[in-house]
Amino acid sequence: MEELVKVGLDNEMDLILAHKRAMKLSELAGLSLAAQTTFATAVSEVARYAMEHGGSPVLSLGADRLARGGSLIAIIEDKNLSITNPLHQGLMYAQRLVDKLEITNTGKSSLINLYYSLPVSRRIKPDRFADWRAQFRADLPVSAYDEIKQKNDQLQQLALRLQASEEHYKRVTNSLPLMIFTINQAGQILYGNDWVSQFTGCSLQTLNQTKWAPVLHPDDFIVFWEMWNQQTVHSQAFRWECRLKEAGSQTYMWHLISAQPVKGESEKVTLWTGFGVNIHAQKIVGQTLRENKELAQAKQELEHSQQELKVTIDQLNESNNKLSQFAYIASHDLQEPLRKIQQFGDLLKTRNANLPSEDLTYLERMQAAAGRMSTLIKDLLIFSRLSTRREVALPISLSQVVSLALDNLLIPIQETGAQIQLNPLPVVVADASQIGQLFQNLLSNAIKFHQPQTIPQITVKSELVKAIDLPNSLKHTSSAEQFYRIDVADNGIGFDEKYLDRIFQVFQRLHSSREYSGTGVGLAICEKVVNNHGGVITATSQPNQGATFSVYLPA
Repeated sequence: MEELVKVGLDNEMDLILAHKRAMKLSELAGLSLAAQTTFATAVSEVARYAMEHGGSPVLSLGADRLARGGSLIAIIEDKNLSITNPLHQGLMYAQRLVDKLEITNTGKSSLINLYYSLPVSRRIKPDRFADWRAQFRADLPVSAYDEIKQKNDQLQQLALRLQASEEHYKRVTNSLPLMIFTINQAGQILYGNDWVSQFTGCSLQTLNQTKWAPVLHPDDFIVFWEMWNQQTVHSQAFRWECRLKEAGSQTYMWHLISAQPVKGESEKVTLWTGFGVNIHAQKIVGQTLRENKELAQAKQELEHSQQELKVTIDQLNESNNKLSQFAYIASHDLQEPLRKIQQFGDLLKTRNANLPSEDLTYLERMQAAAGRMSTLIKDLLIFSRLSTRREVALPISLSQVVSLALDNLLIPIQETGAQIQLNPLPVVVADASQIGQLFQNLLSNAIKFHQPQTIPQITVKSELVKAIDLPNSLKHTSSAEQFYRIDVADNGIGFDEKYLDRIFQVFQRLHSSREYSGTGVGLAICEKVVNNHGGVITATSQPNQGATFSVYLPA
């Protein structure tokens, strides 16, 4: 190995420097931002383990040219390092990020070696090692403020681009006269455009529960799912023709179902995205193609149009998937400079106990701002994942979900003396994680926005309502005949209902952060979760008279 730089691991600042050096090395090797972050994260995990379980570990970063494209190498050595079996969670995580993790004991010290292979196109030339060493010697620390400001601007732009891309994607897919969907290996639909429900007359929940039995022709049902399982178990693309029942005419129409595998962050296929297009006319025309050249030409043009449409849809799906992955990477990478700010602030307060009060105020405001930014990043990451990551819907008790949310909010409940009346709640088919996030956000707001000198009084109740009895403003496209309405009511400061549409938008706040903490993303997450489950959310309120948030979920 050509050793390029060493870092002694004595404290948190050294850990930050180790992460930065690993990012620098992978950048010099020409790796992508995602690969840089992967290698640096693996190095950080092992370095942190060595600091916590060793004496005075030392990190050596370098590279070799022995493999086809060469490798980046990180070696952590410590005389007193203790390595347990099975491996610590941090070491197991690092092992998944790199190509190889080796642990050896020389008798005098313990070594942990990380190897990250480079592609052949990035093969290292011998004369580059001297240049890299020079760059490490000349590399000066970057201002934490400048770095956080730059990353903050990038994150804001990314959030806007993600929102615009998602809205554009929905507008495009809903305007097309074909079914567009995202589905997992079990055949559960995670996303479907409006045409899916309009054509089949069934909600996504019903289709998932029945595996499309009311829609698929009985002669096609078994063979369709057999072919699906055969293709998806090997992460292959799926393409099949079958007959689907149209809700309006109650007649079966031939459709072409096409789905392409989508790789996740771990490079494993977990989702398929595709479309179902009506080819009934094409099937009928096919019976006379041998005798009619004009019909043959029409078929060719139709297939060409379908291919162009498929390419357009695949490009849209790929763009949306890449933006979601980039949001995760950018959010993860942004946490490091935030931790720098908070750690530097703690060091300054520790080393300068007699700071003037004005300087101490500035320092505390800086750390508070970094804390708010960290919360914002986490909320944005949750929001961006809601469209692409969903667990299989299962029957869950809302009473248990709300009780767990209240346990998580025990500290603010005790601090405010809040009194919560929890009435019996129903069992619904849903994603437990997302529904838990929904009610934790609603209850947290009910506690936070209480009136001064007043004990918060919060009531959670539910009732069964018919779809026809929904308010006109909430008329829903779901085919569900009944909904559970769950109300979360409080006696807080309330709000003017002219701001009702605004409060569910990202970054929209009715109060400044000095009055009430928060990021302006919580209610946007609530609306997203409810929409994912085929429901709607609204609220009623008057200033200083409390507020009631009503969630409608299909029964």
